[in-house]
Amino acid sequence: MKRLLKLSILFVVIVLASCGIIPVLQQDIPLDPIGVRVPSTWGNDLDIFFTIDKLPSSIPIFDPISSPMPLKLKLSIPDYLGTLDNGKVMVFEDGKPQGFVIVKETEVRIGADIVFLVDTTGSMSDEISGVKSSIQKFLQSLSDAGYDIKAAVIPFGDYAPGNPDYEGASYSAPFINLSDSEIASNYANELVAYGGQDLPENIYGAIMFAWNNMNWRAETERVIILLTDAFSHYTGDQPPDVTWPNFIIPENEFFDPYTKQDVFEAIYGYATLHIIASTGTFYYESDTDFSHPGDPRELVNATGGLIIYQEGTEEPDLSEIGIAEYILSSWLIFFETDSYKNSHDLSVFVELPNGTQGKEQLSGVIY
Repeated sequence: MKRLLKLSILFVVIVLASCGIIPVLQQDIPLDPIGVRVPSTWGNDLDIFFTIDKLPSSIPIFDPISSPMPLKLKLSIPDYLGTLDNGKVMVFEDGKPQGFVIVKETEVRIGADIVFLVDTTGSMSDEISGVKSSIQKFLQSLSDAGYDIKAAVIPFGDYAPGNPDYEGASYSAPFINLSDSEIASNYANELVAYGGQDLPENIYGAIMFAWNNMNWRAETERVIILLTDAFSHYTGDQPPDVTWPNFIIPENEFFDPYTKQDVFEAIYGYATLHIIASTGTFYYESDTDFSHPGDPRELVNATGGLIIYQEGTEEPDLSEIGIAEYILSSWLIFFETDSYKNSHDLSVFVELPNGTQGKEQLSGVIY
């Protein structure tokens, strides 16, 4: 299969070259290693996150003939800002070792577009205060690291963005699109916690509004940071077809309606979703099952994001909770698959130069 793909791409490159259009040729993905097996024992002291990455990179790094259609995995190690050059990384597809190229994401993408989705209903007053005080510091930490940052802020409740006629609060604009960090920070300072009727909010609508309406740049990392204490409304949630936490019943209108699957199909491979979840009512640190149709944590896991819990009375300090480090400690792993049609199981094993090990697996992945 890999040989057939290379022959097909060779024809395309010849046609492009005849028109004077040919990409820069830089490196090849190595052959799959021989004699490498999935480790029978491996440490798990290192938290690693990885997911499929479908976004283009701003710098071409492959020979399109020898490496025609590489797949990308995004690997993040939030607590590690060093290099992996002297460590060990192994990638397996369906138990088979893969030859791959690994590069720091900051080396091949021009920056990050970061969207803050802020639940502005009444129960979120403490959290919103934290956003106001720390968003500028958070964005500045990324800028100081040399990253090109644009930021957006979208307040939401049952409507996304929030509807002042329905939810009470009114701002200079319904939301702020991707802008310089100072503009985003100034807008965040307007936010207040107000209103809210039933307890679920329209998280999925907020994510989809961001996805469909932000001025995303073509070749930047895309990050969505959700701050909420609620599960999401979803299409068909009234009357409830499942049991909600603490026997809560969704009962009022919301707009626009989406399902968790709608959101997954839109952002999977294209954006990383992080959540700062206030505990109590819906979220508990002991939770392990995120399959409820209103629980956004399943989307966070699918996109390789962080789930960060905090007490409901605390103010989140965005510069201290690891998201900036996550963005700056991400790598892209390029490899070739034997099949684009079937689902696959992927596993990654990482050993840092100091010997600390971690591993993670994705099951049933469709490219």
